[in-house]
Amino acid sequence: MRNFKLYIDESGIPNLNHYDKNYTLCGIIVREYQAEQLKIKADRIKFKYWNHINIVFHSREIGLKINDFSILKNPNINKNFLTDLMNFLNGGQFTCVIVSVNKEKAGQNGWTSGQILDKTNDKVIEMFIEFLARKQDKGQIVIESSSLKDIAFYKRYTQYLSHGFSGLNLSGDDVKQILTALSFVNKNNHDIEAQLADIFAYPATCKFLHDEGIRILVAGSYEEKIANIMKTKLINPALGIIRMP
Repeated sequence: MRNFKLYIDESGIPNLNHYDKNYTLCGIIVREYQAEQLKIKADRIKFKYWNHINIVFHSREIGLKINDFSILKNPNINKNFLTDLMNFLNGGQFTCVIVSVNKEKAGQNGWTSGQILDKTNDKVIEMFIEFLARKQDKGQIVIESSSLKDIAFYKRYTQYLSHGFSGLNLSGDDVKQILTALSFVNKNNHDIEAQLADIFAYPATCKFLHDEGIRILVAGSYEEKIANIMKTKLINPALGIIRMP
């Protein structure tokens, strides 16, 4: 029996009053040896362009070419870096799940900010449980610590441990055999898996907005390239990505 880990990151915030009308969670699923290989390959790219590995891949900063990624304003560096990054993502052994909420529609449907948070957390947990149950494997969940949102996730996690997952006819004891741990890590931990979740979360939102006719996803753009790779990494092309409500 193998042990998988799910790393979760977000794009946007669940608060209905926030100007960003979208909230997206991305989860990256890996096995331990896969994570080690991902880190080695990511560090090679970082050292190649910055001469050190203390760089954190942030999708928005890469797309906007700001902060550490201001070097990408050089067309040659940008072209070479994106080629290396896309090859890394295409060849990486990992799987992803995406859950996103159109907060404007959610508010119109009577959802509260707390319900947006709970519903996205539930969907990510359920997709991971289903992934593990199908493979008859065990798994752990790792999240970057973010105060109040940690409490909300912990409550939803323990709900499944207590009451099970009716969608798969799993009891609480069944779920406890599948989900073995929940960890909250400091942002400074800089796990490559969390960086991958960040890389996909923002372009996933851009793809949803494009499909809904709200915002154009420019052909050939960084966001489109990442969104295209994302589709090949989903646990299930139809069920591994969810837009609500």
